[in-house]
Amino acid sequence: MLSSLLPPTSVLPQGRLRPHCPDHDVAAPDAIERRLIEQFFNTYCRETGIVDPRRATHLPAPMPAALQSTLARWRAEGLEPAVLALADRHGGHRWLAAALAYVSPIGYHRLADAVLSEGSVFAPVFAPLRRAEKLADAITEALAHAYPQSVATDWPARFAALMKNGIRKVRQYHREAPARQAPSRFIAAEQGLRFGHIFHATSKASEGFSADALQRYAPELGAAFQLHYFAVASEQLESGTIDGQPLPIDPAVMETAADLLKEGDYRLLPCHPWQAGQLLSHPGLQPLLASRAMISLGPLGELAWPTSSVRTVWLPQQQRFLKLALDIRITNFVRNNPPEHVRRALDASRAIAMLPEAARSSAHFTVLAETGYAVLALPDNALRASTAVIYRQGMTGPHGDAAQVLATVLEESAQGTGILERLLHEALGHRHSTADIRRWWASYLDVTLLPLARLFADHGISLEAHLQNSMVAFEGGWPVHGYVRDMEGASISRTRFAWAAQFDADSPVLYTEEAALHRFAYYVLVNHIGHFIACLARTGACDEATLWRDTAAALDAGGPSLRHLLASLQALETLPAKANMLSCFGRHGETPAWAGVPNFLVSAPQS
Repeated sequence: MLSSLLPPTSVLPQGRLRPHCPDHDVAAPDAIERRLIEQFFNTYCRETGIVDPRRATHLPAPMPAALQSTLARWRAEGLEPAVLALADRHGGHRWLAAALAYVSPIGYHRLADAVLSEGSVFAPVFAPLRRAEKLADAITEALAHAYPQSVATDWPARFAALMKNGIRKVRQYHREAPARQAPSRFIAAEQGLRFGHIFHATSKASEGFSADALQRYAPELGAAFQLHYFAVASEQLESGTIDGQPLPIDPAVMETAADLLKEGDYRLLPCHPWQAGQLLSHPGLQPLLASRAMISLGPLGELAWPTSSVRTVWLPQQQRFLKLALDIRITNFVRNNPPEHVRRALDASRAIAMLPEAARSSAHFTVLAETGYAVLALPDNALRASTAVIYRQGMTGPHGDAAQVLATVLEESAQGTGILERLLHEALGHRHSTADIRRWWASYLDVTLLPLARLFADHGISLEAHLQNSMVAFEGGWPVHGYVRDMEGASISRTRFAWAAQFDADSPVLYTEEAALHRFAYYVLVNHIGHFIACLARTGACDEATLWRDTAAALDAGGPSLRHLLASLQALETLPAKANMLSCFGRHGETPAWAGVPNFLVSAPQS
């Protein structure tokens, strides 16, 4: 099974950067298609254990002779050929060859060109790969071969359709200008993520929105809208906060609903406007609506700005996030709020609140805890998931509006210079050395990895600080303040958290030490730090090896608890990497498949 394949501990040498691909007889893929093909290629390699795709050791048969002239041409142009054999439905293989302009030890290779075989397996003909859909079909066939039980179902076709759905969305988000200008740098970054997760097969796929609804609600298209509010009879609304205080209410909404609220008979439930339409026609809610135990008040209050997750919105006047339920499939999952998710998020936030203030909020780092929740008090867990809303702290203080979600900061633009390069130019000038990058990286670790590592090392709290949950504010191009959000993904070591006994033994936020370390190693070290290192190296100003060594040195210099954490991480044979493609194809749900990447904290990749 593909999900059981892990890469060996040996690592590939650091590749040379080729930022510009020479013109070929046939034009190279356009920037958007190249990025999509690169994303699928890298995802497939990572999740099937192909650490160095340039080597032929993973190939089941000798490469076809018809491919050799293409490989020779690429080598002559200074590019590094890589070849994959993708199993097909006939028991043979389709050959995928890629020209790599940059070879990344962690697998974030830069692809300059690619060809895919067509026709007979005995006499293949190689055609330039110019549209990502062809690779989506070839990968789906290969996965169906690895999961033979899927062939008897329509799932392979559904999976291919999801991949193609994401491809179309990426093109649309590049083609159509946002409907309105973002009011802050923070919102611009949240709504500027055009490709999504770089190790994912369906990173921008979504199912459920009509074409019109997508225009109104997609952050990539500049959406902003009023929330839909319901007045709910007090006995029909369950709510809670981590400090025992009432849930906050938008002042404008409170004024509109004053007559309903003044006797305490009703309370307010905010809802995504698309979701409100679904709820108003839901059979399970008709008795509440008919009896006026639930009253639709319509769109009210300030404009809400959807963030990169689509269903979480930012309310700038109130300085607050709301994580709304949205029964839309985005990437692999329907994005609502099941009871277990709500419980985990609130338990994690209560745990964060128990810590010394310096551990959760400082001049350089802030954890944005969930402050409360509200949900219809119904026995049907599916309906609860569809109506629950989670309230989250906002980014107050001088840096809030300047914070930028890291997934967008690191996304290489298909149209001009990306944010990371602009930040480096602002901080270091247009010509900067490896020493300059190392100074910048040390500042970055101070506001991200080191406070996250101390949370886990000192208190047993591991946050899901991946690139879409992490934000950093920059001044003059330098990182000055880090933020982490979404406590639903937190994991707390039940043996090391000092107040674990104050939580129910079955709290979903409590994990074994091994599981909490595993999640820290992936979300913080691989997804966040490892990817950032690869992105810095792709600018051509440094190599990944140097920054991995600096990262290990920063942990080592952080005191006894961080040195102990470093030793625990170094004891891992490989670092975990979530297998998003295999998890989706294998329909793993909440228990994802995992792959692995070499543990560069033990031995940094050789330059």
